[in-house]
Amino acid sequence: MTDYYDDDFYRPPAPTVAGLMFPRRSKLTVRGFTLAMTPAERYWRQIISASQGERECCLLTLAHPNLWNLFDQPRPVGYVDVDGKQRTHRFDYLAEFKDGTRVAIAVKPKERVERLNFRATLQAIWRDLPKGFADKVCLVTESERHRIEVQNAELLNFFRRCPDPEADDIVAGLVGRLCNELPIAELVASTDLGARAFRAVFRAIYAGKLRANTRQPISINSIVAPQQDTR
Repeated sequence: MTDYYDDDFYRPPAPTVAGLMFPRRSKLTVRGFTLAMTPAERYWRQIISASQGERECCLLTLAHPNLWNLFDQPRPVGYVDVDGKQRTHRFDYLAEFKDGTRVAIAVKPKERVERLNFRATLQAIWRDLPKGFADKVCLVTESERHRIEVQNAELLNFFRRCPDPEADDIVAGLVGRLCNELPIAELVASTDLGARAFRAVFRAIYAGKLRANTRQPISINSIVAPQQDTR
């Protein structure tokens, strides 16, 4: 019998695992979602965001080569604020990496961070963070999100939604024999796969197999190089 997961039937993505849902639209939030498949889960699910900044942060985190899993709106944590009052905070994302590190991510506009003195709040949250919840806390504003990196991360997420193991294997074989940098166009030309090879090269960059400047638009003319052996 054919395995249920090996057939070609369409299946909708799983719903978000978020612990909090936002109204579809309000003065402060514009809810949306990103479709993602993490290495930990191997199925597509929705990851919600309440702002464009959160969505950009989500895409950049999903593009990290060492990401293992990503949770949206994890359970709230309690803390004592700078005035001695008991409060709760819910991070926007909780990222798990392949080395076991867990990072709690707060996404805020820079203006609100300064106006609300949110860095002091985040220090208080970190001080009182429950053991095992996260190894680090991270504040992400628009200053940490490079526009071109976001565009590349969005294109990566689209290419991941069109899996092509054959093209990935062929490109991986070529990458394994590379000694010097070269344009993506030359890698693609050495296959008979056309656009399939370009998408596979794009995925290989974010899988950590190739080096490229991700702060420039990744195109057929981009220069790539093999990753240096760190052993």
